[in-house]
Formats: sequence, structure tokens, C-alpha cells
Amino acid sequence: MNNQHLKRNLQKAPKDHSERIVRIIAYIFLTFLCLLVLLPCFNVISEAISPGADVLGGNIFFWPTGFQLDNILYILTGTAFLRSMLNSLIVTVCGTLISVLTTIGTAYPLSRPDFRGRTVITFLYVFSMIFFGGIIPAYMVVKTLGLINTYAGIILPFAIVQFNMFMMKNYFEGLPTEVIESACVDGAGDLKIVCAIVCPMSKPVIATITLLYAVGYWNNYFHAMLYTTSTDMQTLQVYLKNLIANIQDTLAESAGSSFYSQNLTADGLTAAAVTMSIIPIILLYPFIARYLVSGITIGSVKG
Repeated sequence: MNNQHLKRNLQKAPKDHSERIVRIIAYIFLTFLCLLVLLPCFNVISEAISPGADVLGGNIFFWPTGFQLDNILYILTGTAFLRSMLNSLIVTVCGTLISVLTTIGTAYPLSRPDFRGRTVITFLYVFSMIFFGGIIPAYMVVKTLGLINTYAGIILPFAIVQFNMFMMKNYFEGLPTEVIESACVDGAGDLKIVCAIVCPMSKPVIATITLLYAVGYWNNYFHAMLYTTSTDMQTLQVYLKNLIANIQDTLAESAGSSFYSQNLTADGLTAAAVTMSIIPIILLYPFIARYLVSGITIGSVKG
């Protein structure tokens, strides 16, 4: 018995050793990827709060050389940053709410096998996901409906994303049919079933879809630029693009204002605006992150 136990340990030792080496390599690789993502962020934040002389001299790397808030204060008080952020918040909150409700209202009936026309409607969604009419027809529709320079013009064309709808539909199809059938026997209608049974059982995928829509609306630049021409209606991403493109003009305007400071630089102002713009989405992410992987994994089991 002792000889067999010793032989089993000797056979297991090389395997444990190789697994340890693979694990160490994986940790090193993942650490490298994390640094690759985080170090540029540290550089931007450092440029936003470091003294202007060090920023101009190119002395900022991944850690600030000092601390000052002149760039951030000027971005908040001397530019249209707050108005643009308010526009983005309105578009993101209202758009996400509309999109999630629309996606649930579409995915649930398409997940029911007794829904008439299910195959045809599903095919139309797949067809529209593959083939797109083009930018010009989409712009003409929005303009004809009078939605240029409105929140509706930025939100309604993207009220539902086919990929998100199919993810939620696949998740609904995996729910226990016995629970839904028993609710039908008890006389519950479709609306009550969705609100009282389906949605509480689908929190992971709903949280995932909510995060995907929120990030999509928040980061949307091209369509917000396309459907808005007024400065008062520009979203944060459009504001950042205009700020970077006209940073020298912004810097010249600051020289003649009461907010002028020697710490104000072109790179510092740009870094301050970018730093401030990522705060809301970072604050939102931890509340939904725990549902993200499970929602995508479970929602993609069926196809």
C-alpha cells in the first residue's frame, strides 16, 4: 500500500509542477494586460492634475508631479462641459430605460413557442441586423420626423439592438416553463407574468442588457454628432471631440478670462475633460458588473 501511494504521488508531482508554471505564466500575462490598460489612464489623470510647466515639459508619465485643479475647474466652469454631460445623462438614462422596456417587450413574446408569426418576426430582426439601409436614409427619416436637435432623435433610432434582444430572448427561453404555465392556469395575464415572474427570474440578463445599453448611449458619438447641430444639444462625446479639435482656441479664450492660470495647458485641459467624462460610467459599473459575465454566458446558451 505504501509503495502504491508513493508511486501515485510521484506521478502527480510533475502534473502539479506544470500546472503551477502555467498559472504563473497566466498571472504574468494578465498583469501585463492590466498594466497596458491602466497605465494610459494614470497618464491622463496625472496630466490633468499636474502643474502646467511639467505638462508642457513632457515630464508626466504615470504619476503626477504635483497637485492642482485649475484644468478641472476651468473645464467645469469655463466651458460647456456640464451642459454636455447633462445631455449625455438625459440620453443615457432615458434611452436605457426605453431600450430595456422595448427589448423585454419584444423578447418575451418571441420566446414563447405559441406566439403566432414568431418565425417571420425573428427573421425580420435577423435580416435588419445583417442589412442596414444606410446613413443617408436614416438621417432623412429623422429629419422628416422633426427629430433633429432633440433627445428623441438621439434615442429612438436605437431603441432596440437586435443582439441584445436575441440575448434576452434566449435567456427567456431557458426559464422553467412550468412556472409560467402554472401562472397561466391561475389566471395571470402576460403583463403580470412578465412583471411578477419573468423579470425577477431574469435579473442577470436584464442587468447585462442595461449595462450594454447604458455604455452604448454614453459612448455614442457619431449619431449624436449627426443628429445634433446646436451647441446646447451636443452630448459629452461630441463636446470632447470639439474640444480636442479646437483646444488652442479654448486655451486662448481662457487667457482673457478670470479663470486664467499658468497651469492651464492644451494637454492638461484635454486630460481634465477626459478624466471628468469617465467618472459617471465608472460609478455605474460596480453595481452591475457582477451580473455581466453570468448574463452573457447564460443568455448565449441557446441559438
